[in-house]
Amino acid sequence: MKKYDSRVMVSFDGKCPMGCKHCYTYDLEKKECNRDINELVQEIEEKIFDIIYISQSYENFFDEIRGLRLCHMLYEKYQKDMFIITRSFLSNKVIDKLGKLNQVMKSEGHQLFIAVSVCAEQSYGFTEQKGVCPTPQQRLLNLERVHNVDIKTILLVRPVFPDSIIPVYECKILIERSKSYINAVVSSGLIVTNKIIERLGLRDNGLLYQSDGDSEYLADLEPGKAKYVDVDNELNEIQDFCISNSIQFFKHSIPALNYLATL
Repeated sequence: MKKYDSRVMVSFDGKCPMGCKHCYTYDLEKKECNRDINELVQEIEEKIFDIIYISQSYENFFDEIRGLRLCHMLYEKYQKDMFIITRSFLSNKVIDKLGKLNQVMKSEGHQLFIAVSVCAEQSYGFTEQKGVCPTPQQRLLNLERVHNVDIKTILLVRPVFPDSIIPVYECKILIERSKSYINAVVSSGLIVTNKIIERLGLRDNGLLYQSDGDSEYLADLEPGKAKYVDVDNELNEIQDFCISNSIQFFKHSIPALNYLATL
């Protein structure tokens, strides 16, 4: 049985154009570099991994043709399973090409997984830029269409906010709408820095924090800057909703992918 033990993340350079207020990458001092796809592909050559995440500090499908080319070149070189995470709205043409890539990968004993990130239904504009970031409905349509071309799908309900800020029922609405074409839900809570709190306008909101937490996505953030907002009650409510709807629920992506690899 296939099991993922180590991952590598690949992402385009520069400031992500999505402008999500909760994103830690806007706290980083970006190096002045704009590597081409060949350089990005070559950069991970010495690393050990069994799955490639097309994700981290940039929305890799903001230019969807460029994102598609990145996937093709990574697979051609490494012949590894791949996991795409996106907030972009993908065209039918790109969905079709991803479906064909998936068929090639499956014929060679590999898999392609796709997830979309969404944290709210009506309230998404609280943290995402309306008019730049596609609507939650558009992102769910991504999942429905990639499911229809036989790609396994994950709904990433994150970041989860305290119910007093973004009601947890909005997360449940997203799950209810997509349950016929998702294979799993992965959900995790809001992680903040002082600058994120300022961007969200939550400085005087009385947020409660957990004593610790971990996220590989924050590896390039200065230690001690990240604080993990306590949303255990909200996550438990989402998990219970998934269980009641016979949907697999996870708090981290690797266990979810290990589950999907068995389907």
